[in-house]
Amino acid sequence: KQEEEDNEKQEKVTSDNMVIKTSEDKGKTVASEYDPLVLILQEQLATQKAEQELLKKEVKNLTESQHHVIQTQEDISSK
Repeated sequence: KQEEEDNEKQEKVTSDNMVIKTSEDKGKTVASEYDPLVLILQEQLATQKAEQELLKKEVKNLTESQHHVIQTQEDISSK
């Protein structure tokens, strides 16, 4: 009888540990695997950042060109 109780306690402890391990495993799995939507959003964000950098360069080039045109106009006007 005592041996049966000890076995039941051992099974319960083992069962409890399994639940804990499973819960920990699930947490790790969730943390290591991203939802497909998150991956899509990350890709779109990266694309938008790249496009934004290109636009910044274009604006910088246009600004420099505009300053050059203004300087040329001033040079012509002063002659």
